[in-house]
This record gives sequence, structure tokens and C-alpha cells, in this order.
Amino acid sequence: MSKDSQETNTQTVAYGWQLITPENTIVTDNEQGNVVIANTSEQYTGAPPIMLKVSENVATVDSNSFFEQSVSITLDKKIIVKRRPDIELDD
Repeated sequence: MSKDSQETNTQTVAYGWQLITPENTIVTDNEQGNVVIANTSEQYTGAPPIMLKVSENVATVDSNSFFEQSVSITLDKKIIVKRRPDIELDD
């Protein structure tokens, strides 16, 4: 079975972009628009970070982790990261 519901965190990063990420993430950004999203969940230990570049009107994904289901960028300056569901094994 998989766990579909994910708790999320919302924060504002460079240039006023709203970043919506799953819980257990650390987000770092700077004034140049570089955004790094690292996963701190024990389920995904060692996962590479997601690296984004944002400006006033554009957001791009420079690198993505294989543990993410999607990274969506909307016209109203929102970036939504969805992690693949945890897989629960039945004993």
C-alpha cells in the first residue's frame, strides 16, 4: 500500500516565489535566485537535492531528485514539489 497524503510546508523564497514542499525538507535560497531543496526524511536518505533557479518572471529546475514525483511551476509564482508516496510493505 502507499501513503497518498503528504504534509506540506509553504515558504517564500527569492523574488517572491512561493515554495510548497513536503515535510522533512530543508530549503536554502539566496538573492541571486538559487534555491536548493534537500530531503531530510529517513525514507530517502542520500537523495540528491533539487536545484532551482528563479528570477522575477521565470523559474527553472536545474536538477531534480529521482524521489520527487513532480515539480510544478504555476503562473502565480508557486513552485509545488511532490514526493513519491512512501511504500508500506505488509509483513
